[in-house]
Parts: sequence; C-alpha cells; structure tokens
Amino acid sequence: MNNQAIWEIIFDAIAACAVLIQAIVVLAAYFSVRKGMRKAQDDIDELRTAVIPIFTKSRDILGKISPRVRTIRADVASIAQTVKEQTVRISATTDDILARAHRQRSRVDNLVTNVADSVEHASNAVCDSVAKPVRQIGAVLISAKVFLSILAVGRRLERPVGIVSDQDPNCSEISDSLPNLEVTAQMRPE
Repeated sequence: MNNQAIWEIIFDAIAACAVLIQAIVVLAAYFSVRKGMRKAQDDIDELRTAVIPIFTKSRDILGKISPRVRTIRADVASIAQTVKEQTVRISATTDDILARAHRQRSRVDNLVTNVADSVEHASNAVCDSVAKPVRQIGAVLISAKVFLSILAVGRRLERPVGIVSDQDPNCSEISDSLPNLEVTAQMRPE
C-alpha cells in the first residue's frame, strides 16, 4: 500500500469521526430542544388552565356590568346636561339680581341726594328766618344800650358799642337785600 492511500484512509476516518460527532451533537441538540418544547408546552397548558377561567369570568362580569355602565353613562350625560342648564339659569338670575341691585342703588343715591338737598334748603330757610329777626333784635338792643348810655352819661361812649353784621357765621347764605346793620359809637363833642 502506498503512502498516499494510508493518508486517505486516515483522512476518511477522521472525517467519518467528525461527521459522527456532529451527528451526535445535532441529535443531543434535538433532544434538548424537544425536552424544552415539552416543558414549555406543559407550562403553557398550565397557564392556559389558570388564565382561561379568569378570562371567562371577566367576560361574564363585563356582560353583567355592561348594561349598568350604559345606564350610568346615560345618567352622567343627563346630569351634565342638567348642570349646564342650571348654570345658565343661575347666570341669568345673577345678572338679573345685579341689574336690580344697580337700579336700587341708583334710586337710593337719588333719594339720599334729594334728602341732603332738602335738608340744606331747610337749614338755609331756618337760618334766614331766624337770623334776620335775631339781627334786628340785636340792632334794637344795641340802639337801646346806646340810648340808655346817652341818657345816663349825657353823651356817647368813647369806644364802639358793638358791630352787627348781616353775615351770620352759622348761616351760609343770607339775603343781600338786608341792610347792613353796623353800629359804631363815635365821639361827638358837646
């Protein structure tokens, strides 16, 4: 046998061993994957048996709750519509109340203004009706005092007896038609 044939036989043996090892590895991988698939299938079946009742119960509950949810949704929509209508009514009522309050405030303002004007007019009338006679009485008294002092002494006093003005500090408006009642005493030689 020749040397080359021996090398071919050795090479073929090594290749056969490599193919055999590769087949064993592939076979081991197949069994490993198959074992994992069985375990995964068992886990999925176990999970399916646990989850399917939950899904069926959930579906039943949703079937029972669904009409209630629809009625609740309808009630909430009705309540929202009622609230909207009531808000519009409250807004209109508030606007009406504010308008009435404004009118009443205007009326009260006019009333108070009229009362103040009437009080001012009345006080001016009282001042005019009281001040004029008081000034006249004051002038008569001063005249009487001067007259009595002339009778008693025989001549006028050296100092002014008094001044009566037609303007009273307590009355703001006195008629300009009243005469000025200023009385002064002057010395006259006798």
